[in-house]
Amino acid sequence: MSGRDLRFLDEEKPKIVMFCGKGGVGKTTCASTVAVHFAQLGLRTLLLSTDPAPSLSDMLEVDVSGDITPIDAVPGLDAVELDYDRVVDLWKEKFGEVVYEVISSFLPVDEDIIDYVAGAPGIDEQFALSYVYDIYRNGGYDIIVWDTAPAGGTLNLLKIEETFYVHLGEAAKMYIRVKSALDSLTQGRSKRDPLKIIAEWEQLAKDVLDMMRDERTEAFLVTIPEALGVNQTRRVARDLEKFGISVRGVIINHVLTAEAANSGFNKSRREMQLKYVDEIERTYSPTMPVVQLPLQAFEVKGVEALKKVERLLFP
Repeated sequence: MSGRDLRFLDEEKPKIVMFCGKGGVGKTTCASTVAVHFAQLGLRTLLLSTDPAPSLSDMLEVDVSGDITPIDAVPGLDAVELDYDRVVDLWKEKFGEVVYEVISSFLPVDEDIIDYVAGAPGIDEQFALSYVYDIYRNGGYDIIVWDTAPAGGTLNLLKIEETFYVHLGEAAKMYIRVKSALDSLTQGRSKRDPLKIIAEWEQLAKDVLDMMRDERTEAFLVTIPEALGVNQTRRVARDLEKFGISVRGVIINHVLTAEAANSGFNKSRREMQLKYVDEIERTYSPTMPVVQLPLQAFEVKGVEALKKVERLLFP
């Protein structure tokens, strides 16, 4: 499929654009560049990072950790990095009380159980998707550009959400079977019907998965022309397809151009890269755009540098 840049996105108008790939390939650069582009078109744009080692604040030269922050240099662009501590705090605010209600309907516990559950493995990952869904559902932005966690982390998000959805259905069945005994043990401590709360969680998990599989959610694979990058890209593409997420294109970052290969070292490196560029083209270009982003002589840091890259991706 032809497509040497990302201008086709202007016509498609996706609601969520995800950038996926292994760490260190330039996901944050690509996500930030695309977010700047859409904001410059006049779209209300949110740039979101769920990378556990985020670099978005450094990239934008604005502290966006924890809370949604306007980027003054780009009107219409907001950005946020979600770190673990912030995600756990947000989870407690949204779910802490109802988690206590459900558990206390089974067991004689106090509210310290909220902190215990908040520290459980996977809670932060599961809530990150719920956070994205809330923003998506509220409609405050025309587009969400998502700098995802490195490959394994992103796939864990999806696996945890799907497992959560399945287990909630089983939890409801179990609760029905033991409800009468629990009522006598807990003496009505729960303010709300736990079965209703479980059903609401199950619906939320379904809605999150539906959002990820919607045709207006598009994923881009970001890679570099090296063996590790190519192999990881193949695995990520396969796993995203399994979850029903549309892979819209591939961006090959850090490509040495012929003009830049003006020394023995760079010539050798370009020859090595071209082998993997050709492999990526053969694998993906029949069904989706493959875009090459040249290695830059300047450091991609700050809005002005991002605008230079934007002109390469959207010429």
